Amino acid sequence: RQSPPFLLRLSARMRDAAALSRRLIGTGLASVARRSPSRPPISRLARLSVCSVARVPTAEDVRAYSPSELEAARLQLVAALDGAEHSLASDFSVEAAQQRTHLARILAMTLLRLGSPLDAEQTIVDALGVPRGVTGGEAARWCRARGGDAGCSSEAPLEMAFLLGVCYQKSGRTREALAAFEEVLRESEGHWRARYHTALLAIGGGRHDEGE
Repeated sequence: RQSPPFLLRLSARMRDAAALSRRLIGTGLASVARRSPSRPPISRLARLSVCSVARVPTAEDVRAYSPSELEAARLQLVAALDGAEHSLASDFSVEAAQQRTHLARILAMTLLRLGSPLDAEQTIVDALGVPRGVTGGEAARWCRARGGDAGCSSEAPLEMAFLLGVCYQKSGRTREALAAFEEVLRESEGHWRARYHTALLAIGGGRHDEGE
């Protein structure tokens, strides 16, 4: 199975940016080493790029990253997700499906923080196979169902449904966002982030009593 066009485009951009990143980081570290040959300091962004093969970013990492670190994380996650897609195409397993869903979730979070809600939405839709034209609460239900079919924990598909709601909210589709958040709250009343975003939408629409 071929990778989705969205991932192919991002992979091409990733290769160009990665080559530039390696040149810049290599030049910068060499310069620092000349100034302090005993123990050159390495920035957090440099560590992220140099150690990218060791592990992929976590949700906590993405929440703490600066814009430049988010871009480096995006490139790394696109490559990891593309690899997971190819692995699933050649040899399906529950573990591989779980990994693909996890990577898609973290990439969607990264894209949202970079201000690209439509790309984040497409990442979720591609990962869980949401049918074209299905949005709002129905798409959120699809995320939960497909995540469960893939053997994911109960939290993972719920978080994907929540992120889909944030994608709608950030791209100005208030009705779809509200429907997605309500679907999340129907499954988990204690999901405080879905409740918080629902309140933001109510206040933004002038329904202050509901927001409180």
